[in-house]
Amino acid sequence: MNVGHIESTIRDQQNYRLFIQLLSENIIPAPIIHHYVNYLSADNGLLFELNDTDTSTVIQRSFSALFLTAIVNADRQLGILTKEEVEQLTTAAIELFSKEQDFRSYIDEMTGWAHSIAHTADLICALISHPYFNIRFTSHILQAIRTNLWKGYVFQDDEEERFVKIVEALIAKGIEEALFIEWVEQLFDRLEMVAYEQGYNASWFKARTNILNMMKTLYFFLKFSNHSDKLRGIVSIFIQRWLKLT
Repeated sequence: MNVGHIESTIRDQQNYRLFIQLLSENIIPAPIIHHYVNYLSADNGLLFELNDTDTSTVIQRSFSALFLTAIVNADRQLGILTKEEVEQLTTAAIELFSKEQDFRSYIDEMTGWAHSIAHTADLICALISHPYFNIRFTSHILQAIRTNLWKGYVFQDDEEERFVKIVEALIAKGIEEALFIEWVEQLFDRLEMVAYEQGYNASWFKARTNILNMMKTLYFFLKFSNHSDKLRGIVSIFIQRWLKLT
């Protein structure tokens, strides 16, 4: 199943658009849905040539995530997927999210968008919102976000907004506020520790930029949604403190 065709006109405007239409009309039989999930969550899809960077393999990984996101979102009404499939998908999505090293978003006119990190974040959001999501994955997901912030790359195309949407989905799932407070504190604790041990090197500044960008987005989400007042206060304190260090 080649969801990652190199030409965007075929991949986006034909393959993906047709798939979404068939899925929305409930035309795809359940056995085919199961086949897609098993195929796209394995080495042929999400984890395809995972160690590659700057090659076309990222398209297969990224669009596997995009197709799977559509399936998971639709399944909240269809009820086709099993608990085991949702857990299998969650495990694979977290692995891709943690290990992806191809950070390209828009590649060129022929290829279009890759955006694997963003698409995988969207898949994780969809999985969190699924009735079969297991909250035991929460700490692994938060760790995967932290891993992305320290990959030595400053995200440029609103990826940090996708990360915050993951946090939003977890909050909506009823995860305790204390867990997010601890996670935020650990993000900034690591900044302090790395600065102390290694100095203010390029990797540190890139991580700092990513973390602050994400925290600003998180702050405004919490403010406008009237969620988690204590968490919002902690985020505000850290933003103010670290902006003074520039």
